[in-house]
Amino acid sequence: MVRTDYAYYFRPNSSFCSSLDKADWAKRIDGTYSITGNQLKMHFTNDGSEKIILLSVTGETGQMGAATFIRLNISTDVPHGFYKFVRSGGKADGFYFTDGKFKRTATLTTVSGTSTNSGDGGSYTINQGQLGLKYDNGKTASYSLFTSPDKKQIIVVNGDIYYLDEEEMAKHGDIAKPSAPTAAPVVTTTATKSNDVLEAGMNLMKAANQVHGGKSLDNLNSLKAVMNTNNLTLTMWADFTKQVVRLESSLQGNVILLEQMEGNSGWSFDGNGYAALSPQRVTELKRYLYCGLLGLKSSVLDKSTATLQTTQYDLSSVMVTVNSMRAGYILNNKTNKLEALIMVDPLSGTTTFTYSDYKKTGGIMLPYTEIMQSGKHAQTITYETYDINPTLPANAWAKPK
Repeated sequence: MVRTDYAYYFRPNSSFCSSLDKADWAKRIDGTYSITGNQLKMHFTNDGSEKIILLSVTGETGQMGAATFIRLNISTDVPHGFYKFVRSGGKADGFYFTDGKFKRTATLTTVSGTSTNSGDGGSYTINQGQLGLKYDNGKTASYSLFTSPDKKQIIVVNGDIYYLDEEEMAKHGDIAKPSAPTAAPVVTTTATKSNDVLEAGMNLMKAANQVHGGKSLDNLNSLKAVMNTNNLTLTMWADFTKQVVRLESSLQGNVILLEQMEGNSGWSFDGNGYAALSPQRVTELKRYLYCGLLGLKSSVLDKSTATLQTTQYDLSSVMVTVNSMRAGYILNNKTNKLEALIMVDPLSGTTTFTYSDYKKTGGIMLPYTEIMQSGKHAQTITYETYDINPTLPANAWAKPK
């Protein structure tokens, strides 16, 4: 298993650094960011790509796809203890810190590009996030360091996340134990047995159902939504009884593409002719029936398994499986509201949908802004109108001639 750590240094001037292993990390600008509501939007200067981090209510945590972010500070102090970082292949790096002293247990590349020696030790200094090491053999090294007084079981060194290992620390009598260990800021589950996490996951989904409309949501049989994105107007019709979804794409009032999913197949029409929908596209359109807000309908939950994956601060992650589709739901622990949906596909990769600007429409709490992020690119979708249980004409699903 290969672990990927994401660490960013956000400055008050709306710039950020994503290269915390560089010597100039404190001043280096890799991009700019803005915050609107609970959306932190990052723009990278090197390739123009964008990323969206969904912030919790307090701003102490965030979510981007399957990655969970924790807010730390530029360090002015180094916590006592042994901190370990497990690299690919099982190799572990470690730092022992006590009063002004340290030990290293493996090699680590410094911000200047040199490497330290395994097993060496010496003294350290810390100044505004810059950790200076002076080895007993005369060598020196410098690293970026981020910590938090409230999250003493985690530190970030050179952009890598190190976790407190109390068992390893206990083997070394010269390392003082932290005076007041706190709960680990890493993601933890509230249940350990499979039945417990299944029950906890479904309870969270049912609570979200009530917040987003309860009976009004359960009685939603058909839906029409008009939305805008990238100069396109999209009109979506969905019939949850017939299991049909129709999506119309228009540019300046002219329909340029019509797609319709019916059960496990479908077709598209571009004005010149018809083509069968690919299995991949059929699965994508099924999202309108089984995932997101519609995945909270009681009739859908009755067919679903919901497993609590993680609970951390203000957010919980629940993995839901229904009709061979799997989706990760990010739920707000304080409001029980759906914050984001994570879809993972072997072909298209991970796509994250984050929701905001909720308004009650027809008794249902619906999002009027949706940000779809896939890879390096983010797309904002703005909903103009929702029509709840519209009366559809008999030829609503007919093919155009």
